[in-house]
Amino acid sequence: MTGFRVIDSHHHLWDPKALRYSLLEDIEELSRPFLADDFEEQARRLAIGRSICVEAASAGADGRRETAWLLRQMERSARIVALIAWAPLERPDLGHYLDWLSSLEAKPIVGIRRSFEFESDGFPGQPAVIEGARLAGERGFVVDLVLFARSLQATITLVEACPQTQFVLDHLGKPPIREGRFEPWASELRELAACPNVACKLSGLPVEADRTTWTTAILRPYVEHGFDCFGAERLLFGTDWPVVNLAGGAGRWFTAVSELLQPLDHDVRAAVLGENARRVYGVGPGLVSSGS
Repeated sequence: MTGFRVIDSHHHLWDPKALRYSLLEDIEELSRPFLADDFEEQARRLAIGRSICVEAASAGADGRRETAWLLRQMERSARIVALIAWAPLERPDLGHYLDWLSSLEAKPIVGIRRSFEFESDGFPGQPAVIEGARLAGERGFVVDLVLFARSLQATITLVEACPQTQFVLDHLGKPPIREGRFEPWASELRELAACPNVACKLSGLPVEADRTTWTTAILRPYVEHGFDCFGAERLLFGTDWPVVNLAGGAGRWFTAVSELLQPLDHDVRAAVLGENARRVYGVGPGLVSSGS
């Protein structure tokens, strides 16, 4: 896909030697350092011009310590231009935490995230979470959403209650690809997409499929439904590196995305691969082209 300005809107960095990530300890492929230098090598191979790093403190690490560590790592990479940091979305001290994030002098923190994956199905719709998301939006932060499909209905409640907050749903809402199911994920995704203040990341799908045998054809119906729901202007490409290593790696995923986008016109591909992330997160136009 030479000629496009590719932004990876979703990747991680971590170091279990520096911080304890309890949820990664029993996953052999992930329980080692993945540093900015490692991402640079991966990004060069895939011709990724710029990227947005996403917190992994939701895997059990201390959010403040991780944010400080990530910002130091990001200084090592010209490609990583912004951070989506962990934040305690439901806590009454969220305002003080956001003040701290805003005070940090480093590459910009453009969004916050707090995993809903291991909470009750209805957690995203709780009043404290809604109040936190409203406050984050007022402070100018995008709110990333990571959850299993069983929480989509409560997430609709959250997004509808915060019309001034920009949300981004990670990984197409984690559809049940491995089970070969489409509903109720498909209907609930369409209902969520009716809210104009939510975009969606085209990321993470290989991990939700059979991690060994998935093919582009298996992913295609889910991706096409994502396009039907959000349109080309609200889908953002992300590698989900290094988690994607569980399912063949970022290169295999990028090849699948290339195949899925190939029939679409140039402007659509450019939007999904970079321009949408630039606009949604406000990361600026100064991108390295994918041919560099």
